[in-house]
Amino acid sequence: MERRQFIKVSCGFCLMMAISSAIPSFVLAADKRKPYKTELNDQNQAVIPLALFAEDNLQIVRIKGSFYDIALHKEEDGHFTAMLMKCTHMDNQLYLTGEGFRCSQHGSEFDKNGTVTKGPAEVSLTRYETSVKDDSIIINIPPEEN
Repeated sequence: MERRQFIKVSCGFCLMMAISSAIPSFVLAADKRKPYKTELNDQNQAVIPLALFAEDNLQIVRIKGSFYDIALHKEEDGHFTAMLMKCTHMDNQLYLTGEGFRCSQHGSEFDKNGTVTKGPAEVSLTRYETSVKDDSIIINIPPEEN
């Protein structure tokens, strides 16, 4: 290989490595699942089809008009846990990681149960009451949070 070709290839490789290391790790680790989109009914409830949990125990719910998504998790005992994906430190939207949730603003981390594992947040994620009726999961959203 000629010197000029070697430098060209080497510089291209170095540039590619520099760019890939500049991509924040949270972007690479972020979960790419699509949220289930819905609206609240007249009782301030989100109704989610139970069939969504046939292959995965976690679904992201996006309610029309709400800034924050909801993580809906099917527990081993068959119950469902709904958590608002809103950082309790500075109200930033959270994203999924392999271990739970993370805030890109100040780095707070929460486990799959919504408990703080890394600050600056000090308070666990907001949880919503859920119930199962027929073939649906009902998430009750307090009116003041809508």
